[in-house]
Amino acid sequence: MRPVLLAVLLLGCSESSPSGTTPAATDAGAKDTGIAPEDYVFGGDRPVPFFRAPEGADPKTPMPLVVVLHGFGASGLMQAIYLKLDKLVNEKKFLLVAPDGTPDKDAKRFWNAVDTCCDFDGTKVDDVKYLTGLVDEIASVWAVDRKRVYLAGHSNGGAMSYRLACDAAPTFAAAWVLAPPFYADMTKCKPSAAVSIRHVHGTADETVDYAGGPSKTGGLATAFPSARATVEAWAKWNGCAATADESAAPIDFDLGVPGAETKIAKWPSCRDGVATELWSLEGSTHIPMKLSPDLGQSIWSFFEQHPRK
Repeated sequence: MRPVLLAVLLLGCSESSPSGTTPAATDAGAKDTGIAPEDYVFGGDRPVPFFRAPEGADPKTPMPLVVVLHGFGASGLMQAIYLKLDKLVNEKKFLLVAPDGTPDKDAKRFWNAVDTCCDFDGTKVDDVKYLTGLVDEIASVWAVDRKRVYLAGHSNGGAMSYRLACDAAPTFAAAWVLAPPFYADMTKCKPSAAVSIRHVHGTADETVDYAGGPSKTGGLATAFPSARATVEAWAKWNGCAATADESAAPIDFDLGVPGAETKIAKWPSCRDGVATELWSLEGSTHIPMKLSPDLGQSIWSFFEQHPRK
C-alpha cells in the first residue's frame, strides 16, 4: 500500500538491511548484555530504529509489548506517531517497538505478508521469522509479559499483523489493523490459537477496497477478499457465533467525515474470551488523517482488555 503522506516524512529514518536474518533470542528475560537496556539496539542485521520503554522502568518487571508495523513505503517511526501510541508509553507502562521492513528495488520498505501483498520483487524475505525473533530478543533484555504482546498495523503492516496472527498465533494476544489486504487464498491462514482482532477500514479506501478485489493502484498482485469476508473468516477461526452483533450506535471515529460514520460489528461468544470486530468507517479513505485524537487510547484500551488467557 502507498501511504504517501507518511512516506514524505521518511527523511532521516534508518533503512533496514534486505536480509531476513532473525535476531538472536534466548527469552531469558532481562539478561545482562553489558549494555544498558535503554541503549540496546534490537534487530540484528536489520536494526530497529524505534524502541521505547517507560521512563525509569525496571527491565526485570514484566510489561506488555506493542509491535507497530508500517504501511508500504512508510517507516516504523512515522507509523507509531500516526497511531498516537508513542505518547502513551510512559502513562500506560508498555514497551513499544516499530521496526522497518525491507527496502525493495525502489527503496520502498515492505513486509512480505500475504499472497496479495507486498513482496512485489519476489525476495521471499522471511518476516515472520524476523518479527517473532525480534519479540524474543526484546524479551531477553526487557521482561515481557508474554500474555500481553500486541500488533498494530496499517495497510501492508496490517497484512503483516494478520500473517503473524495466522502463523504465530500463540505469540500475540491481539491485533489492531487499519485497511489491510488479506490472503486471496484464505486456506493459507491456519491460526493455532485464538487471537483478538479489530479490523478498521474505510468504505472509500482508494487503495485496498473495502469491498475487496484488485488494487485500484495496481500494486496488489491478485484480488483480495472484502473487509467483511476477512473478519468473518477470523470469527470462524476464533470460534465465535456465526452472526455479528451490530446493534451498537455508530460513533464519530474519523473527524474528517461528517457525523457518526463508524459502524461496529462484533462477533460474540468467541473462544478463550477473544474479541472479533469490524469497524466500518463510512466515507473514510486509506489514510484517514483526522482519526480521533484518542486513537492511541482506543487502540491501547482494546489491547488492555484482551490479554491472552
